[in-house]
Amino acid sequence: MTIEALEILLKDITEEGKYIYKTFEDETYIYVFTKLEKLRGIDFDDRYGKVGGYGPIRVNKETKEFRRVHYMDVPSELRKRNSKKRTVDSIAKGIIKRKYVNEGDVYNFLKLNYRGNEKFTFGKVLNDLEKGLEILSLQFKNNELRDKMINFFDVINVKCKVEDDGWLVITRIPVK
Repeated sequence: MTIEALEILLKDITEEGKYIYKTFEDETYIYVFTKLEKLRGIDFDDRYGKVGGYGPIRVNKETKEFRRVHYMDVPSELRKRNSKKRTVDSIAKGIIKRKYVNEGDVYNFLKLNYRGNEKFTFGKVLNDLEKGLEILSLQFKNNELRDKMINFFDVINVKCKVEDDGWLVITRIPVK
């Protein structure tokens, strides 16, 4: 089934301002994923994912019956087969394209640079809604991994600094 045919079939369940951006398929079902039109061309932006958006739509290929399902209802082999292997370059390109640092960007960078002897605690996201400022705070037990992250962010113009208490504070919006 084409994207156009799916759009027609699912027009009443697809929210206003969203489009079909990917599908996963097995023998029985097509799993249809939608996202905001303003995020077209951007893989993921956690500012919008955290709002608890709807899961994918599962379409029975034979009967054309469909319903919303939870993300975990998508078979794990389909999720694995369709997941992208992250690289430092792909993380940088994503940040530059969306003009925003996702928590996943930080996690994927650390995962790529983790050699097993460094230990880190994934910090917390602090949202200052009054000022519209969003930062990530991370604390490291090993400064070598922290310093790699600082260098990475410096290259792509993301401000970060180490506070007196040892927390690395990352501004999520790159400097223009």
